[in-house]
Amino acid sequence: MPNLPTMLRISGLHFGFSAGPELICADHEWHAGLHLVRGDEGVGKTALLCTLADALKSRAGRIEYLLDASGKVQPSDLFWQHPRTELSEADLRMTCRDWIARCAKDYPQWLDADFERHVEGFALDEHMHKPLLALSTGSLRKLWMAAAWASGTALTLIDEPLAALDKPSMRYVQETLNEFTIEDQMERFGEAKRCVIVTHWDAMDGVDWDDTLTLTSP
Repeated sequence: MPNLPTMLRISGLHFGFSAGPELICADHEWHAGLHLVRGDEGVGKTALLCTLADALKSRAGRIEYLLDASGKVQPSDLFWQHPRTELSEADLRMTCRDWIARCAKDYPQWLDADFERHVEGFALDEHMHKPLLALSTGSLRKLWMAAAWASGTALTLIDEPLAALDKPSMRYVQETLNEFTIEDQMERFGEAKRCVIVTHWDAMDGVDWDDTLTLTSP
């Protein structure tokens, strides 16, 4: 297994939503590969991803982005779509294809072929002409994940990927996540350069995580 450089590091991190308790996460670092953040309901899995994405300010501690010498993360280096965030009226009226076209412009490493493969894997093709407001919760989650995987971003954050999905889509998620393990990235590209962090309540059968961080109740 290659000795990969650290891409993201947290230390002394206190975080949480404004209406919730202050949560504390053990010091941790992530390199390229497939990583799990697991824990029961209410321990802060979603809040942690929001904090790592800089969509939620930490209450204390340090987050270091080590993707380059700047110590910061650029929008084009990070994919995060909170599955429960209210979309703007303009976004809701965009067709899926138009929304994806905008994503492709935002992420320089975007992979069209991968996106189309995931559309097929999720059976999304019949929905791609529809506005986002016409999609079910499950179909929206599939669209977010297909975009996340195709984005090519160095840091990709995915919250509870199996929520609201049918069984065939659950199996597709589990199969596809394994493409981001260190071993699989090395086999496909000769290098591991993407860090994918996923939250779920358990280890998710059939997924070969490179690393697991377990959150516990405050």
